[in-house]
Amino acid sequence: MNPKVEKRRSFLINIAYTAVIVGLGYVFLKYLFWPAAPFLLSFFFAVLTQKPLRWLDKKTKNKYHTFWSILLVFLSIAIVLVPIILLLVALGKQISNFVVYLGNQLADFPQFMETLKSELLKFLSFLPDGVYAPAADWINNTTSSIVNGFDLSSIGISVDTLKNTVSSGVSGVYSAVKNVPSAIIGIVIGIVAWILFTKDYNRVVRFIQLQLPEGKKNLLVEIKQVFSKTILKMVKAYGIIMFITFCELSLGFTILNLIGVMNNKYVYLIALATAIFDILPVAGSGGILVPWAIISLIMGDIGQAIGIIVIYVVITIIRQYIEPKIVGDSLGVNPIITLAGLYFGLKLFGFLGMFVVPICIMTLKAFNDTGRIKLWKNLED
Repeated sequence: MNPKVEKRRSFLINIAYTAVIVGLGYVFLKYLFWPAAPFLLSFFFAVLTQKPLRWLDKKTKNKYHTFWSILLVFLSIAIVLVPIILLLVALGKQISNFVVYLGNQLADFPQFMETLKSELLKFLSFLPDGVYAPAADWINNTTSSIVNGFDLSSIGISVDTLKNTVSSGVSGVYSAVKNVPSAIIGIVIGIVAWILFTKDYNRVVRFIQLQLPEGKKNLLVEIKQVFSKTILKMVKAYGIIMFITFCELSLGFTILNLIGVMNNKYVYLIALATAIFDILPVAGSGGILVPWAIISLIMGDIGQAIGIIVIYVVITIIRQYIEPKIVGDSLGVNPIITLAGLYFGLKLFGFLGMFVVPICIMTLKAFNDTGRIKLWKNLED
């Protein structure tokens, strides 16, 4: 066969294969992820409990394998999951209160725009009349159109409405959790599956390996290595960085509150949101702190503006120093690709997709780098 024809045929086959894989992944994430979530999470937790289980089995010579499996599962739930659930409930209440607080702040938006307009006109007063007059007209028209377009009451929204919406939303969540039996059934099934996966982990892995083609027998081991050596390592590293950033922000905001230049009771929630935002590619903590400082400056809170900028500078310097040391050799995923993964994940699969799609991209790159698959050519090739 003609080499060019063979090359094109191979290219089309690879394209079709990739399209099938992407299509199956889309169908799974879109329609099957949540029904399969209890089993997927149970298997993941079972993997995490294998190391202590093997240690206990070794000490007791495998005499109490089932007992240790059940005990480890319930200890994990009591020590790890219960505190996390309680923390998420408390965080949910704080978020609902913070949303109401933001609603109150939005009610003052017209006053903020008026102050901004006055400051801009004052700043441009040095311009000649021929330049200042059209600039002033443009500023007046623009601020007026923004305020009119932002009029919450014009679309039937008020602060009281926002409060009632948030309150009813939180109440709806609680009632849904209490009244939907499927959620309880899913939790019970997940716990039972966790116990069974933990107890029969080796048999489950061997069964899956038997179903794979000869050349794919070590696929599960390779996936586990990719997660342990790359993705979990990266998650752990950036988790440490996020924790350090949260501590820096909390300390900085607390100091600003103590010295009287800031009066905000949601500093820890804002610190947490900023620390999470700081992990996102391109954006960083400056996406929250810099606009906040500018707004504070316009509103006349000069001390708060300076304090926020100082906190931002300190965080940036420390981040530049600790990130290479903590992260080490990264996966090398371009920030543009990661950002695109976040965006398309959000658009295609909702909030969950913002985490799942970037992880899938990291996994594909790890396999591509090791030669297991070859979807693209690297610059180093």
